[in-house]
Amino acid sequence: MPPKNDHVRKMAKCSMKFATRNITTAILNRHSDILKEIHEAVRKDQNIAQLREVAYGKQTRQSSDHGDKYHASASVDGNLDTINHTGLDESPYLEVDLGNEFQIKRIDIFNRKNCCGERFHDVDITIGPSHNQMYLCAHYKGASRNGEHLVFECSHNIKYARYVRITIKGREYLHVAEVKVYAIND
Repeated sequence: MPPKNDHVRKMAKCSMKFATRNITTAILNRHSDILKEIHEAVRKDQNIAQLREVAYGKQTRQSSDHGDKYHASASVDGNLDTINHTGLDESPYLEVDLGNEFQIKRIDIFNRKNCCGERFHDVDITIGPSHNQMYLCAHYKGASRNGEHLVFECSHNIKYARYVRITIKGREYLHVAEVKVYAIND
C-alpha cells in the first residue's frame, strides 16, 4: 500500500490539472471573439497565399504617351519609382495584356509618389477575355493621394480575363507607378 503522502500528492495533482483545465476553458470562452477574428484572419491569409501576381513584365498600352519616357510598360516593371503617363485625354486608359486568361481576384494600384495623386479619380477597372467582352471589377471615386496603395477586390465578379483596363472617366491625365494583378493559382 502506497504511503499516505503519495496518495495526497496524486489527488493534489489531479485537482491542479482539473483546475488548470477549467481556467484554460474559462479564458478561451472569455476570448472566443478574439479567437474567431484570429481564425478568420488566418483563413484569409491562406487565401492570399493561393494568389499569384500575373502582370509583371506583360504587354501594355495606353491611350497616349506624355513625352518620350512615360511609356505604359513602366506600370508593370516592378519599380515604384517609374511611372506611365498619358497625355491630357478624354477617358485616358492603361491596359495590361496578361497573355493568357487568369481568374482575377485582386488588383493593386500604386499611385505616383511625387506629384498629382489627385488626378486618379472616377476610375473604372475592367477585366475581360477580349476587348469587346470587358466586365467591371471595381469603380474608384477617389480622389487618390500621392503614393497611395489602392487595393481592389474582384471577388464579387471573379472572371477569367486576359485584359485589365484602368480608365478615368472624363478629361484627365492617367499616371500610376505600378499595377499588380493577382490571380487565383489553379
